[in-house]
Amino acid sequence: MCGICGVIGTGGVPSPADEAAVLRMSSAMVHRGPDDHGEFRAPGVLLGARRLSIIDVDGGHQPFTDDSGRVTAVQNGEIYNHDELRHQLEGVGHRFTSRCDTEVIPHLYRRHGLDFAHRLRGMFAIALWDDDHDRAVLVRDRMGIKPLYYARVADRLVFASELKCIVSSGLAPLDLDFEAISAYLELGFFPGARTPFANVSKLPAGHRLVVEGGRHRVEQWWEYPLPSPGPTGPGVRHYAEGLLEELDEAVRLRLMSDVPFGAMLSGGLDSSLVVALMAPRLADPVKTFSVGFTEDHDGNELPVARRVAEMFGCDHHEVEMSMTTDTPDFPALAWHLDEPVADLSALGFFALCGIASKEVTMALSGQGADELLGGYRKHRMAAFTDRSRVLPRLGGLVGGRVAGALPDTWGRVVQSLAAGDPGSRVLAMSALPTFGREALTGGLAAVPPGAARRAVETHASRLPRTVGALPATLYLDAQLALVDSMLHYFDRMSMAHSLEVRVPFLDHRVVEYCATIPARFKVHGSVTKYALKVAAEGLLPPDVIHRRKVGFFRQATGRWFASQVGGVLEEVLLDPGARYTRFLDRSAVQGALRAAQASGEESAQRGLIALLVLELWLSQCLPRASAT
Repeated sequence: MCGICGVIGTGGVPSPADEAAVLRMSSAMVHRGPDDHGEFRAPGVLLGARRLSIIDVDGGHQPFTDDSGRVTAVQNGEIYNHDELRHQLEGVGHRFTSRCDTEVIPHLYRRHGLDFAHRLRGMFAIALWDDDHDRAVLVRDRMGIKPLYYARVADRLVFASELKCIVSSGLAPLDLDFEAISAYLELGFFPGARTPFANVSKLPAGHRLVVEGGRHRVEQWWEYPLPSPGPTGPGVRHYAEGLLEELDEAVRLRLMSDVPFGAMLSGGLDSSLVVALMAPRLADPVKTFSVGFTEDHDGNELPVARRVAEMFGCDHHEVEMSMTTDTPDFPALAWHLDEPVADLSALGFFALCGIASKEVTMALSGQGADELLGGYRKHRMAAFTDRSRVLPRLGGLVGGRVAGALPDTWGRVVQSLAAGDPGSRVLAMSALPTFGREALTGGLAAVPPGAARRAVETHASRLPRTVGALPATLYLDAQLALVDSMLHYFDRMSMAHSLEVRVPFLDHRVVEYCATIPARFKVHGSVTKYALKVAAEGLLPPDVIHRRKVGFFRQATGRWFASQVGGVLEEVLLDPGARYTRFLDRSAVQGALRAAQASGEESAQRGLIALLVLELWLSQCLPRASAT
C-alpha cells in the first residue's frame, strides 16, 4: 500500500521545477507510505512513490524495473495473485530480485503490453514507463478501490494518488468546476471523472490512461458487469453456495501479508462473515476492531460485535464514542478526506482506523456487500417496484402532486414509484435537497439544471431497457456512491492512519458472480441480501444473520446535527467570509439551516453537511495544500 505521483511528457530530462513538484507531491502524502520513498528519472518522465511496507518489507523498494531495464513501474495497492504471476513469468525466462508484488508489474507489461492489467487480481493504481516506446501508462483497478488523479498542463501530465498532491505540485490551474460542484451538492460526492477542479480529473475505475507521441488517451479496459442472471431453475442455495465459494477464495487471497493484520468488525452480517472465513485459516486469533457511538442507542452494534469476536476466539479491540462530548475535528476530517464527501460515517471509520492502526498494518472489511446483493432500503423499494404492477402506475399518477406534502422518507418512496427510468429512481431515493435557482450565483448559476442526472446517465445509458428496477439500481449504486463516496472515504480515512484496508466482497470475480444471481435471490420479499444470508447459515448465528440493517452512525446523525446548530454548522456556514458565498446565497443557506433544524429530516441535514464539508475544503484545505 503506497502513494504514487509523477510528471510525464517533460520533453527532455526532468527540470528542477519538475523535480521540486514531485518532491512536494510525495511529501504531501507521506501518510500513505511512511516506510520508504523512491524516484525514477528518465528523459520524458519522473515517477515518485511512497511505500507502506506489506509484502517483502526489506526488499520491496519502489520503483521496480524489469530485467530488460526498459520498463519501470510504481504502484499503490496490492496484487493478490502476484506469486502465481511470478511463477508464470519465471517459466518464460523473466528474473526477479524480490518477493514484492509490485515487481511483477513491469515484467507483466513487457510480456503482454497494454493488456497486462487483465491478469491482475487486486486493488491498484499503477504508473509505468516504457522506454522503448516513450510511453507512460496509468491504470486504475476494476472497482476503483485505489484512487488516481491527473491534470494535463501544457506539455506535461501530472498525476498523484491524492487531489491535495496535485494542488501541492503547483503545476495545475485550480479553477473550480461548477458542473462538478452542482452534482456534488445533489449527490454528496463528486461523480466519475469529476473533481472540484476543471483541470483535474479522476481516472475512472477500470480505465487506463496512455501518454505517447505528445498526446494522451483514456481507455476502458474493464467494464462493470451488466445484470446477467443465471438459470431460473436452481434455487437460492445453488447461488448461495457459489457466492460463498467465491467469497472464501477472495478472503484467502487477502490474508497475504508480511505484517500484522486483522479485521474491521461492525457486528453486521458482512464483516461478521469475513471474520468467520478468516478465523479457520489462521493459527493465531484474528485481531478485530469495532467502534460505536452512544447516540446510536439501539443502533450501537458493539455488543453484537463483541459476541461475534468471542465466538471465533478473536483478540478484540473496541471503543465507544460520543459525537457530543468527543467533538470531532472537522477541519482535520476535511483535510484527510482530500475531496469533499457528505457522509458522517467517515468520522466513525476514521476513529476505527485509528484503533486498528495501533495494532496492525492491514485489515479486512465487509464493505461492498450491500451494493452487490441489495442491502439498503432503496433496494427493497426497487424490488417492490419490480413485483408490483399497480402501485408504480399509481405512483406515476399522484407522485408529483403528493410527494412534496409527505415526510421525507415517504415522499421519496412515492417519487421512486413514479420514476420512469433507472436514473430517476436512484435520484429519487438518494439525492439531497437542492437550493433553488434563485439562490445560485456566479459560476454555479451558469450551470444548466440537472448536473447530477447527467452524471447518473453516463452509467444508466448502458442498461438495457428491459432490466428490472432492482438490478438497475444495484448497477448504478456500484459505480456511483460505492466508488466515489464509500470507497473514497475508506481509502482516505485508512491511509490517514497508514493502514491498508482490503475488501474481499469487491474482488472482481465476486462482483462478476453477483451479477449472475437472480434479483429475487438478492431481495426476497422484505429480506435483503437473501443469498448472502443463506450462504452464512451454519457459519453465523441466526440473530446475527437476520439482524436489522443498521447504517453506520446513521441514527446519530440527527442528534449530532441538533447539537451543532449554534456550533460548527453556524460557525462555518454563516461566516460572513465563507467561500461558498461566491456561488451560493448566504441567506438561502441560513433559511435551509433553520428549516432542517425544524423538520429533522435526514436528507435536509445531509444536504447541509455536504455544504459544510465543501466550505471547509474551500476555506481551509485548499489554502493549506497550496502552501505546501
